[in-house]
Amino acid sequence: PRSGKQSARAPHAGQASQSKPKTLPINPFVALLGSLKRDVERRLEEIFEAELERARGLGSDTSEMVLACRDLCLRGGKRLRPGLVLAGFRAASASSNTQQAIEVGVALELVQAYFLIHDDWMDRDPVRRGGPSVHAQLGRRFRSEHLGAASAILAGDFAVALAQRLVAALKIPPRAQAEFLTAFANMQVDAILGQQLDLLSRSADPEVTYSLKTASYTVQGPLLLGALLGGARPGTLQALREFSTPAGVAFQLRDDLLGVFGTPEETGKPAGNDLTAGKRTPLVLAGFRRAKGKGHRLLKRVHGNPQATPADVARAIDVLEKCGARAVVESRITELEAEARAVLQAGGMRRAGQELLSGAVTALAARRN
Repeated sequence: PRSGKQSARAPHAGQASQSKPKTLPINPFVALLGSLKRDVERRLEEIFEAELERARGLGSDTSEMVLACRDLCLRGGKRLRPGLVLAGFRAASASSNTQQAIEVGVALELVQAYFLIHDDWMDRDPVRRGGPSVHAQLGRRFRSEHLGAASAILAGDFAVALAQRLVAALKIPPRAQAEFLTAFANMQVDAILGQQLDLLSRSADPEVTYSLKTASYTVQGPLLLGALLGGARPGTLQALREFSTPAGVAFQLRDDLLGVFGTPEETGKPAGNDLTAGKRTPLVLAGFRRAKGKGHRLLKRVHGNPQATPADVARAIDVLEKCGARAVVESRITELEAEARAVLQAGGMRRAGQELLSGAVTALAARRN
């Protein structure tokens, strides 16, 4: 007699056994970015359409500046900062009303544009997000390098003014209003101080620069602003501050690796762009320490040389790989990710926020653009 269980059938000869493909776990932070992107970009389009209508009445020279700013804001971008605003909000609140948090995220995209426009001009970088940087676009439009640069500075100022107007219209809880506005200002002050250090390459520790320039307005600012909107307690705010520094520095170190090893399709810039631009990143500094002989001389020849041949750039990139400089930076990113996760495991915030931020750390480790 048969048992109650059905015996499994062996597959016929030549018939492959069919097994279900493994389902990869969904990263909640990546899913959030996907759902936010459309809302953020729709709002940016609304804002710029209204501004263009006004600017056209002032003549084409004015509208060209607004158009260049708009083009940059809507030309891709990860929308990481709006995602982190929502993560900070979720770390403090269970409310389903996230519209104000989205509005803060849109404001931060405008602040990002402000920094990028000015940064590209300072670095003499003609390309951003696979298209012309704003000063290059306007320089061609006005047939003047000086007028293009001056108009680009105004485009950056215009973007941050739009951000301030959005923030001014928020309905912030009264007890959090002063702290919110201070956090919004401090985020920008830190980024400007970090940019000054980066501009002159005077900091003995690049991670100090990164904690100011990148962690401040890429991670800490968005998280704190979102949490304050959600009525965060002091313990939650402190946990988010402790998380943001290692996470933000790791983000910038990954950016350094992409700036050298990423493809133009991934980064929107030429291969090895950070090398030929002469950036003294931890990756490059590790390469100078570790490379020997011909490899060291090649790095020195390519670094800061926009006229370096593609073949020399490719060989210099290979030197950074083979001398172990890339591995040094990858190891440091792993350490910083562990520090950030340790903060999350210590608690101090709502579980929904922890899960989103854990997903953010994972996304950081794997990002390719």
